[in-house]
Amino acid sequence: MLPRLEPNALVVMDNASYHSRRQEKIPVTSWKKQDIQEWLTSKQISYETNETKVQLLEKVKDVKTQYKSYVVDEMAKAVGVEVLRLLPYHCELNPIELVWANVKGYVARKNTSFKMADVKKLLQEALGNISAEK
Repeated sequence: MLPRLEPNALVVMDNASYHSRRQEKIPVTSWKKQDIQEWLTSKQISYETNETKVQLLEKVKDVKTQYKSYVVDEMAKAVGVEVLRLLPYHCELNPIELVWANVKGYVARKNTSFKMADVKKLLQEALGNISAEK
C-alpha cells in the first residue's frame, strides 16, 4: 500500500499492537543486567561495570526516545510518507473510524434479510457511497 501513496502523504494511525511493532527492543526491568549492558555498549553509551541494574536502566531512560521507532513508520519514511500516531484511547480522531461508523450504520439500517450475500451487497453499496465530503 505504501508505494501507492503520493509523496508527502500523511497516514493517520492508532497504536494498535499489529502496526506498532518497534524497530528494536529497548531494555526494561525484566531484562538481565548483562543484556542491558550489551544494549548500552551497542549504542556506545558508557557505564561502569559496578553500576546496578537500576542505574543502567536510568541511562537507558535518558536515551530511549532516540531508539523508539516503529517498523511501519520506518517503512513509510523510506517512501516519503509520514505517519501520525493518535493518542491512546482517542480513536474518534481517526477519520477511518468516522467512515467505518457510517458504513456500519448504512448496513444496519438497510439490512432486512440478514443473509450474507445481501449484507455483502449492502457493504459494497456503503463503500461506494464514501466520498471526501462524507
